[in-house]
Amino acid sequence: MCLVEDEKISGGKPMDKILKKRKNGVTPRMKQLIKKHVFVYAMLAVAIMHFCVFYIYINLDSFLLAFQDQHTGEWGFGNFRLFFDDISLGAQSEILISLKNTMIYFVVGLLINLFSFILSYFIYKKIMLWKFFRFVFVIPMIVSSVVLVAVYSNMLTAGGPVDVIWRKIFGQDAPSLLYSAPYATWSIVLFVIWTGLGMNIILFSGAMNRIPESVIEYGKIDGVKPMREMFQIVLPMIAPTFGTIMLLSCINVFGASGPILLFTKGMHGTSTISYWMYDKVIVRQQFGYASAFGLILTVCSLPIFFIMRWLMKKLPEDIEY
Repeated sequence: MCLVEDEKISGGKPMDKILKKRKNGVTPRMKQLIKKHVFVYAMLAVAIMHFCVFYIYINLDSFLLAFQDQHTGEWGFGNFRLFFDDISLGAQSEILISLKNTMIYFVVGLLINLFSFILSYFIYKKIMLWKFFRFVFVIPMIVSSVVLVAVYSNMLTAGGPVDVIWRKIFGQDAPSLLYSAPYATWSIVLFVIWTGLGMNIILFSGAMNRIPESVIEYGKIDGVKPMREMFQIVLPMIAPTFGTIMLLSCINVFGASGPILLFTKGMHGTSTISYWMYDKVIVRQQFGYASAFGLILTVCSLPIFFIMRWLMKKLPEDIEY
């Protein structure tokens, strides 16, 4: 009776034949599914390996290095003492100089976002010389960064256009704008502004072009001036894009060190947090000290992360056009 019931359940096939088809617990149906989705499983395996190696392992190893002496292997807080000893130097502290310059880049990044929004609005409204401004600020995205650095360096060096104009106006040679402490940081800041506007203009222009013409026309009927239109109509309509650009600029502040590496290599008071980390890890190979500072920076950055997350939640998720 049981054998008959088993055969009914198995579609009329004896159970021993079905069990023979199961090799290592894998049925033919399962084999077929694996062959069909082998590419998906392979990509999933690569993603899991990437997460385990570059997120779990590296971060865990960095955390342990922060509490370990690089030379003796002893555990303790020696790397953190190096950090506080560096801070105690005051104005001569490399970390404090890097933090100051990082905050300058942070504020400049916010101003770049605002300026690129205003410039994008002028381009969107096709105000006079809008094609010229679009070309000037978007061209850095097309030209190689090496070429941009070479052109910008030649402009600021002795005998360059800036030096010639300075000599005609003030009757003396221009100061070394890239190789002296008071001017080097701000020279690099101007370069970052010039090269950073292009992507923002493209993103803002794309968002503005999605705004229905009817919305702008209703504003004109109500007598809305260009300034009110820009901040009370256009800005709320592209709020998600504006918030995303602000978030990306805050993230890039702690990861961008390219211009400093290409121009000054951190000398003349131009170092930032990202370049300081690069110098400690790649150049000087002080892995424990850099890991300790990275841990401190992570803890200090958590409030900024939660504030930005709270601000992003306050923005509308999307605009229904």
